[in-house]
Amino acid sequence: MTKLIQLELFLTQVLEAIITLFFFVILSLTITLVIMRYGFNAAIIGGNEAMNYLFIYTTSLGAAISIGKGEHIRISYLVDKLKVRNQKYVGIVNYILIAFINTVMIWYSLPWIRSAGYFESPVLRIPNWIVQISVPIGCGLVILYCLNHIILQLFTDKPIAVRGN
Repeated sequence: MTKLIQLELFLTQVLEAIITLFFFVILSLTITLVIMRYGFNAAIIGGNEAMNYLFIYTTSLGAAISIGKGEHIRISYLVDKLKVRNQKYVGIVNYILIAFINTVMIWYSLPWIRSAGYFESPVLRIPNWIVQISVPIGCGLVILYCLNHIILQLFTDKPIAVRGN
């Protein structure tokens, strides 16, 4: 079990580093674009487009991290009133439902990417599939986190939320 926890922590650290890098680029681009626009009456071609695409990736990767850390949206008032064993079962059902929803999102995103992915962005000329693939990547990572948490729920004494992952 400790290997699963270590692997999850490593994956989370890698994803957080990528997101941090993306946010740093977004911040740098924003500052540069503002200075150039108001200071020099100029612009970086494609700067806004690049910021939008990076923000899309930070959102999809951030959703996976929030599941991994147990920081996703949940209302646990009633679950907290249950016995620890029942909290585990509710947690397992919770992760199964989250994984199912993300599986459906992957299922429907693939035809969407196939149909609209070959169009290029107006300024940077990046094929749309490069941006659209963030949906199945993020959802796939969410599913991995969910499966890991289901395994941990089954083979540990405390529920994941109580364990403080």
